[in-house]
Amino acid sequence: MKYRCDLHIHSALSPCAEKEMTPVTIVGQAALSGLDFVAIADHNAIGHVPLAVRAGEEFGVNVVPAVEVQTNEDIHLLCMFRTYGELEEFFSRLPLSERKNRADLFGEQLYFDEDDNVVGCEERMLLDSAAISCGDVRELAFALGGAAVPAHIDRDANSMLKILGAVPEEYPVVELSTRATAEEIAKWSRTRLVIVDSDAHVLDDISEKGEIELPERTVAALIDRLRLGGGTE
Repeated sequence: MKYRCDLHIHSALSPCAEKEMTPVTIVGQAALSGLDFVAIADHNAIGHVPLAVRAGEEFGVNVVPAVEVQTNEDIHLLCMFRTYGELEEFFSRLPLSERKNRADLFGEQLYFDEDDNVVGCEERMLLDSAAISCGDVRELAFALGGAAVPAHIDRDANSMLKILGAVPEEYPVVELSTRATAEEIAKWSRTRLVIVDSDAHVLDDISEKGEIELPERTVAALIDRLRLGGGTE
């Protein structure tokens, strides 16, 4: 059965996202949009995932524990897991930059509670690259039971395809943006599983276009599919 998903959404913890992007609001909007699965994948940060998971239980949306890692090649990888515990273990092993954020230059990195109140800010600069390669990120994610998906490969910025010139075979799934053409989707679908996500930084950009075929409506089934991948040929 096909399920609707948007697996790449930024909360206001990411400095490039709008303040309206609180975890509870995002999940509520996903429910209103009829999405079965949603993931808050902030830049090099996981602080809003537990709150989003709890909101998903309330709204009836499966929230996938996730993070968008920026590697030392400046490539973005979506890393997703079955549980927050697996994500937390993965995240604890990433060699992240400790440089302090300049909110006046790069934007605030805000933490919210369940009532959408600001309760703090992240001091670490989340837009810095981690000191780890995309290959090592993939190996670590898979070793801990998760999946690593090259993000928005059809775009110029932080795209594995643009930076490396190709997507290696060990990545069985690729993400395309909602701007991808039908021809691009068909081309990549021949050899890979393709997911189409919004990379939303504002509420109105949360997408209803993404679909994935799964045997059941569970996060475990989704992660199994993302680990396996595969195209139509």
